[in-house]
Amino acid sequence: MSHPVRWLALVCAPVLLIYVVDAQAAEKRARFTVKVDVEGTEGVIGNGADRTSARFREGYTLVTYLKSDGELQQFDSKDPQYAQKMLGLSQNVHSKVRAAQGKGPVKKMTRAQIQEYVQKKQVACGANQDCLMKLALEAQELMSNMDVGGATSQGSTDAYTGDEPPRYLNYFGYDNCGATAHVYVDRTTQGTLGDTSGAVPYTVIDKADYHANPVEIRLFCNAHTLVVDSRDGSFSGDGAILPTANGTSTTTMRGKTQQATGEAATHGEVYTWVSEQLRQAERSGQKSTTLELTQGRGGAIHSGRYSGEARVTLSWKLEDVK
Repeated sequence: MSHPVRWLALVCAPVLLIYVVDAQAAEKRARFTVKVDVEGTEGVIGNGADRTSARFREGYTLVTYLKSDGELQQFDSKDPQYAQKMLGLSQNVHSKVRAAQGKGPVKKMTRAQIQEYVQKKQVACGANQDCLMKLALEAQELMSNMDVGGATSQGSTDAYTGDEPPRYLNYFGYDNCGATAHVYVDRTTQGTLGDTSGAVPYTVIDKADYHANPVEIRLFCNAHTLVVDSRDGSFSGDGAILPTANGTSTTTMRGKTQQATGEAATHGEVYTWVSEQLRQAERSGQKSTTLELTQGRGGAIHSGRYSGEARVTLSWKLEDVK
């Protein structure tokens, strides 16, 4: 290679490197959409003529936006085993340091085993201060190598090694992101209420068609954080936030109709399931399930034994946007 060409290559190489690094670290924005649709039945059987049955539809659509600084991270901080894997890494590094110093490995024990071991040694030491001091140092070593399950267990290979290549992008919510949320509820409850004059029929109709207000939208904008695997686009998170809604409840009984407004009742058991599905998921997908309900949210105006069933459809997608 001639001197001018070689000189030009040396000058351009840093520029090319800077360009590549900057391109990798460019800020990214993503749109996260969650849609939940639920249909089901429920009922309450009480004493005597107290009987209630209901059919319902409910659900929501949430769209929010997140940002990433574009810097790839080595570890997935939303991994349920993240803390144990990091602790396992620390323990393994400590073991290597001990080996380099010519020291033997520290015993692997659970917290209960360490407590039992230390108590026995304390009895053996008695009032010998030198023995107790050595025991304190040994206990400290045992605690630093404690088995808390998962990647810290004896013989586990699940701990981080520290050599993993960076692959994860951290996404965070931000103010004024442009989020939207819509919640709907449509429930009709029909039943009878025991009375001295006989069974009294009644109907309760709960409805909501609600769009989030600015305060709620700000919450949705800032509440979500995701870690995205740059290799396959899958993500980890804290689950999903359930939008609440205001609606109406109209009760008709004994020829009179009364309407009240307030927070629309939805089934928490459904949204617990939804949240669990979104803790670790592919970039987009759909899941369905049928849940047995144990917590009444219908319009029964009497007590009794509750039962219900909900058919749930969840869809989601995480999309790159400008």
